Amino acid sequence: MSTEIKISMRELREKKQRNFEERLRFIDLWVDYIKKTPNEVWSAQQKMVVDAGNVEC
Repeated sequence: MSTEIKISMRELREKKQRNFEERLRFIDLWVDYIKKTPNEVWSAQQKMVVDAGNVEC
């Protein structure tokens, strides 16, 4: 039994473009957050994320 998979290059390009745009929007949101939030707050949050990742190792 052979299953044929058809891939639309146009759809792949469109999906790649949407993904790229979504990443840029996220970066903009993160930059705004960092600019508006005191260093002590966001750096403490980042430390918790990093420390939590180190526990898993």
